[in-house]
Amino acid sequence: MSLKSILWMSVAVFGVLMMAPGAQAQNANGQVKPANIGVFMAVLDTDGIYIKAKAMKSIHEQLAQFQSELQANVDKEKQSLQKADEELNRKRTLLAPELFAEERKQLQGRVVAFQRKIQAGNQKLNQARAEANTKVSKVLGAVIKDIVKTNGITIVFNKKMTVISDPSMDISKLVLNALDKRLPSVQITNPIQ
Repeated sequence: MSLKSILWMSVAVFGVLMMAPGAQAQNANGQVKPANIGVFMAVLDTDGIYIKAKAMKSIHEQLAQFQSELQANVDKEKQSLQKADEELNRKRTLLAPELFAEERKQLQGRVVAFQRKIQAGNQKLNQARAEANTKVSKVLGAVIKDIVKTNGITIVFNKKMTVISDPSMDISKLVLNALDKRLPSVQITNPIQ
């Protein structure tokens, strides 16, 4: 973030703070009277929450297991293809050129199918990751809204976008605890079966 954008953000926040106490509202008779408006700010470390959340840890553990299973299948198929290639190379002098070419073509077809299978497996893992992350994001959003409403917070800044703040303004621990309580894990169905 550039110094210029930090200064503009500071000016905008200062402007909001300066306007809030002097804000006015109309009563039922149409008379203008000062409103009792306050700005209550908080800071939230969303990156830290995504790293520390129990649900995210469960997602990472499950996906690592699925990735390991996929890699085991890949290694097994790779060995099979290497053996088939070695066997075909041994037969090179024994087979007629057209038969050798036909077997080579079949082996290449297996290699292409194998590559597609790997790509499909990785796509399924990525899709499962995205869906699980979306579940966490939705619950996190609801948790933040509840905490903001309960505590009368009017604006929340992302911690990485703030230059300095009072540690008492940081609601990250509160949000993390509520998220862990509400969503301790996310169950993912194995996408590569």
